[in-house]
Amino acid sequence: MLALPLHDLPTRSSSGFLIRYILPRSTPPQLLGLTDRKVLFSTLTMGDLIIGTGHGSPSEFCGHANEVVMSTISVPDVKGKVVYLVSCETAKELGPTLVQLGALAFLGFLEDVIWICDADLTSTPWADKLAEPIMMPIVDSLNTILDGKSCGEAFQVLQDHFRDRLAVEQDEFMASLISWNLDSATLLGNTAAKVFQRPQLPPFFGLGPPPMIFPM
Repeated sequence: MLALPLHDLPTRSSSGFLIRYILPRSTPPQLLGLTDRKVLFSTLTMGDLIIGTGHGSPSEFCGHANEVVMSTISVPDVKGKVVYLVSCETAKELGPTLVQLGALAFLGFLEDVIWICDADLTSTPWADKLAEPIMMPIVDSLNTILDGKSCGEAFQVLQDHFRDRLAVEQDEFMASLISWNLDSATLLGNTAAKVFQRPQLPPFFGLGPPPMIFPM
């Protein structure tokens, strides 16, 4: 499952990067924009992987228009699945709950996920160079999972790519954002957990126009 809300600047930014780089490799169900609702999120539980971005809290994960689609008291079937949430604070309570209820592994963040969004790029957020230092390490770690590698390897990619960007970042404020998200990144559960390998993107994919984002 891929859950991508599109109702405000932060969700359009994070979802945009996943639409550009992850959605073409994902398998249904794909809940985009208005379809990212609890009724669908709770019932479409097939597959071995749940990837989602959206606003969150220690105990809740939200879909489109901040509708709570998953919480510590309302959990869909996660048995045998890997769950990766790009969402604030969900590694505090929700992540541990998902692992206790059978998720193989959970990747997420203990604190707020913080990055800069360019409001002029809401229609093509994947082109946002301000968001790239935070979003692309997340994309790279997600692609590691889709390559059939372990969650531990994917988490190492996330940490390494944050550190690589931190080593060359000259802007003090941007460096502080990278460092914050690096310290907040969390892996719970079985580090050796893997999902079924997805096909690679074709070599020419990056040369074509990116997918459209649905209007707000």
